[in-house]
Amino acid sequence: MAARIQPLEDTEVSADIKQRFKTAGERGAPNSLLLRILARNPDTLRMFYDSWEAIFYHGIVDHGLKEIVRVRMARVRGCGY
Repeated sequence: MAARIQPLEDTEVSADIKQRFKTAGERGAPNSLLLRILARNPDTLRMFYDSWEAIFYHGIVDHGLKEIVRVRMARVRGCGY
């Protein structure tokens, strides 16, 4: 079996990273497991999360395009979205 990167728990991260986990959990995106793995390198997590925030929550990407992306992601995963 391939080695897996273990996600971090809330007790293993700083307060600002923990807040990002919380906000993502409330929104349902980005994926919390991905964030917990990226948290192994806090700078990487911050860059990824801040880019996601800017793109999806602060208007850099048109709402219609975001909906197309959501539908495509659901179809790729076999979700009945």
